Amino acid sequence: MTEPLRPMSTGQLLDHTFALYRKNFLLFVGIATVGPAASVIFQLLTVGANVGSPFGASGRLAAGAALARLGLGMFFGYVFLLAGMAISHAATVKAVAAVHLGRETSIVGAYRALRGRIWSLFGTCGLIFMWMVLWMMLAIVAVTIVIVPLSMGIAAMGRTGAPSATAAVAAGIVTLVTVVLVFAGFIAIYVRYALAIQACVVEDLGPRASVKRSILLSKGSRWRVVAIYLVFVLLSLILGAGLGALAGGVGGLLHNKIAAAVLIYLAGFIAGSITGPLATIGLSLLYYDERVRKEAFDLQLMLSSLDAPEPAIVTAAQAPAQI
Repeated sequence: MTEPLRPMSTGQLLDHTFALYRKNFLLFVGIATVGPAASVIFQLLTVGANVGSPFGASGRLAAGAALARLGLGMFFGYVFLLAGMAISHAATVKAVAAVHLGRETSIVGAYRALRGRIWSLFGTCGLIFMWMVLWMMLAIVAVTIVIVPLSMGIAAMGRTGAPSATAAVAAGIVTLVTVVLVFAGFIAIYVRYALAIQACVVEDLGPRASVKRSILLSKGSRWRVVAIYLVFVLLSLILGAGLGALAGGVGGLLHNKIAAAVLIYLAGFIAGSITGPLATIGLSLLYYDERVRKEAFDLQLMLSSLDAPEPAIVTAAQAPAQI
């Protein structure tokens, strides 16, 4: 190991994340390019699904065919996007596991280490996605039950001439509270399962076991997950906005919509490749930190290294005679 494992504060985790990223910049950026590349392909499939569409022709059949192509492009593009991001995320976790424990690895080695774990990885991501979709459906039902009747009531009050200012304020407050609760629900789901991929690829667990493992390890440190993720998401948004504005400005000077779109996609690819690994590194370090705190993982690792067979020592009496 390059340094002993020990419990770290949130600030120390962030510092160690940046230090690990700087020392292995090319490794992590090289691994992370798969996720942004999948995002670019998703955008091209989504946009390209309408290229050459027969909207100009008359008839509903032509419009229906174009709409079907758009839907298929978005579906396959989204599947490709999720698969690419999941594999890139898992390979980054493998790389962090190697460099954090003082072992050598490479871009190819990190992806090769996922051999035999891809379906478990997809299953773990699928379970997390399923919970997200379920919460989204519940949120839609809640919005339909709460907000829509309020809006209809305000509209009815306005038609009858009754005072609607108070009702409008009440509806605004209820809407704001509903949105905050929905957003808080998404965050709660994410922080519970934020360490599931780490558990899957490091401990070779199945999807359900990985999710349960994440719930156990993240318990008591979920605000740390939020803090780490928020810091790196803000960095990603700042860099992405800066590069996007630069690409948009250059594209405007070219007076070519296709070239401008390519530049914007390229800016997103660069921003994603540079900032994408940071959150994964931070959460992977948090995963090891939680194992050190809750399971004395540092002692387990030390004992396992002591149990390793030592090289044989040849004495002078046992050495072959020199000719």
